Amino acid sequence: MTTEFSDQLAFDNDLDVRRAAKELHVSKSCSEHEKPASTPVTEDEGVFEIRDFSNVSDFERWSHQISLAAKRWGAALQAAESSDDVLQMRECFEQGNFQYELLFQLVPLAETKKEDRLGLHAFPTRAHRLQRWFGVRHFVIISINKHNIDVDSARTLLGAAAIAVSGAKLPLPLSCFVPVEGGRKRVLGEALQGNRTIYSTDLQNTVQPCLEHLAGLADFFQKKVQAGADKKHTMMVGARFTYSADHFELWQQRFREKFSVEAHEHMADPVESLKLHCLWPAFPFGAFVDDAHYSELDPRTAPYWKLRVLRRDSSAPLTQRLRALLSFRREACTIRSAEHSIQMHAPRTAMGSLTAAIQESLESILLPTDGEMQMMVEACMESSVVPTAESPPPALRGLKGGRCGGRLVRIAELSATMRCFKGSVMLWCNVLARMRTQWDALEAPGSVAPPTARISARGTRTEFFDASMCLAQQKMELLQCSVAACRTRADPDADAGADAEKTELETEGRGSMRPPSLAAPPLLTEDVLLQRDTAAASLTAAEVAELDGREMRSDMAAFRAANPGAALTDFLQWRQNVEGLSLKFPEDWLQSLWNEPPCWSKLFEPEREAEMALHYLESIEGTQLLLQLFRVLLRSTLEDLSAHIAATGGGPAYIRMLRDRVISAAVCAFSWRGNQKMASEEVDVEATLMGEVADFPEEEYLQGVLAALEVLESSMRLAASLRAKLGGQAEGLLEELLTEGEADVTADDQREVIEMLFDSSRHLARDEIHSSVPLAIFDTLPLAKEFVLQLQPAAGEQKCMRRLYAEVREDHTRLAVVRELAFW
Repeated sequence: MTTEFSDQLAFDNDLDVRRAAKELHVSKSCSEHEKPASTPVTEDEGVFEIRDFSNVSDFERWSHQISLAAKRWGAALQAAESSDDVLQMRECFEQGNFQYELLFQLVPLAETKKEDRLGLHAFPTRAHRLQRWFGVRHFVIISINKHNIDVDSARTLLGAAAIAVSGAKLPLPLSCFVPVEGGRKRVLGEALQGNRTIYSTDLQNTVQPCLEHLAGLADFFQKKVQAGADKKHTMMVGARFTYSADHFELWQQRFREKFSVEAHEHMADPVESLKLHCLWPAFPFGAFVDDAHYSELDPRTAPYWKLRVLRRDSSAPLTQRLRALLSFRREACTIRSAEHSIQMHAPRTAMGSLTAAIQESLESILLPTDGEMQMMVEACMESSVVPTAESPPPALRGLKGGRCGGRLVRIAELSATMRCFKGSVMLWCNVLARMRTQWDALEAPGSVAPPTARISARGTRTEFFDASMCLAQQKMELLQCSVAACRTRADPDADAGADAEKTELETEGRGSMRPPSLAAPPLLTEDVLLQRDTAAASLTAAEVAELDGREMRSDMAAFRAANPGAALTDFLQWRQNVEGLSLKFPEDWLQSLWNEPPCWSKLFEPEREAEMALHYLESIEGTQLLLQLFRVLLRSTLEDLSAHIAATGGGPAYIRMLRDRVISAAVCAFSWRGNQKMASEEVDVEATLMGEVADFPEEEYLQGVLAALEVLESSMRLAASLRAKLGGQAEGLLEELLTEGEADVTADDQREVIEMLFDSSRHLARDEIHSSVPLAIFDTLPLAKEFVLQLQPAAGEQKCMRRLYAEVREDHTRLAVVRELAFW
């Protein structure tokens, strides 16, 4: 066959043989006769070492440097013999005005694959192009940084590399390659191991009809390696047809319904394209007919189908919201009080007035308009402080946040859309102004009461807010409880009428005791609790007990009023058995209280508590406000993603692993206790508060959390997109597609769905160019045809390095030939 390909490759091979022999002869003659006297020669080793470079050629310099690098690579191989991962090493050296780079690589061979047979490894998907073209696994690439190498220079450099590597005594045969003009079109390669193996490839921007099918390629290969009349070798063939789908508009609406994010309705599909590989591995030539007139290589009946997904580089909108909040950290440090920061301050000097005017003009560009701010405030007020009393998942209790779907979460979401932190502060203060108006008018609070719980080990009826909520959320819930208490307008003695329905207590020798009508218990947020516990650390036992003296006196008075003849032991027995409280107070102190005249007290003062809650919210510092908003939004995001995973039946194990990794990283970042779990209902509030950090964690931990969240979000979006495209058949493929980027299609149902998807994609593409003849995907030419032809060793031969790789596309053809020649 006399084609442009065959002429070019034949010329390259003959020139390689003559040049390599000449270079080898020159190098040996130089080493034996023309070496300087200072160069030692060791006959046992058979390798000379050049120490004086004053009279040596560039060829010998290259050979010396490459030989040293190859020896270091051999030592690295011996140290990592048992590794199953791809091993790489990069070396650089300078010669003249150029910097040379050597990239060594070894791809371990899986146990299920055989070197002497073509299998699925003949078409590795994400392997290096040299592995795909020539089937090599152990190779080194020699290149020049920021420079392209012409053909003549590449041949000289390749000869030096081949000789240097052959003398390095590596444990595995190493093939050398030099890219020509960047390496995308041509690559030259060589290996010297007993015989000489030549690697050559070329790219033609035209497609020759005689090389479009297997029969023509086989004819070219047999003539190229001179195996036409040789019947002792069997030619084994592997083939892969690749089809592409990149139009999915019909599935876009279904994708949004399955995975939607508010304010990001026009998200791009995370799937850029899908590739379908139809493979025929390891069949002898002649088993299938494939020529210019007829082909038995039907993609529908290919033994193997492999589906590959190519992702689009798109941002994760949920993660971007959190990154937007983090960008306000420097600005937040300048705000000492939320309310004070938005007040107008009259400048005292003319220069101050000019500066204030300029700053106000700049801020007006970044801040939302009055109408936009009003709409945001209304959106926040439409959300209840406590939309639901459900607790967050146990794994997320260590990450303090707000109520899912609540007002604080809404404020955090809108703050992430601001262009400066002052806009977030203005939104915060406007919402608080509306809440203060509701407090002054005693407007009805939300329909869901904030859940509170007592800690029995403390021995008091004091109620604490949910310890998994941040302090701002607790203050808002305290304000709602205060409004509800004021609306009842009840006496101090009748604040807790529900307690009258409690079970009577049977006492020894005294019969049954009537349950008392107790005053409403106090409600404490975590900051007040911390102040009390800090003060108690320096007090005596009696003084610590006196901190709860009002409650004990009020409860004793109520119990004695309901049971006039009761004794202290009856009161303590009722408190322990009915109320479930521990008896941690000193007995002498309790006896002294019992002997005092009855004294009723109002334990919860709503007016005082409401003003304290509003004062904290209005005077919060900028850093604390931003920190709590960030944690609220982070936990809300994780709750939403966890709910979506649960709604899909748990999803693939890979996504559940990513979710657990994000939660663990977030809890560790925001708590010095690390991966502390707060699954118990009766949580040690002091330990919880002390475990909460008062400032943002280090940048390394924050970026680690956001990086893990971005991976989780992108994987979930990809899974939702694949489910929308493949329907119920996606579940069997999701795990591999998410982890490996490709999956083996083994079921007939999966093949049918994939074929329909690719047909629809082709129809959509045809509609764009107004074609009136839409064909099915398998009735058209594939995106690429790939063939691997290899001669198998004959009887008595250990190996037979004769291989051809061919890639045929619509606009180009690539051929890569491997030939083994006698050394002399």
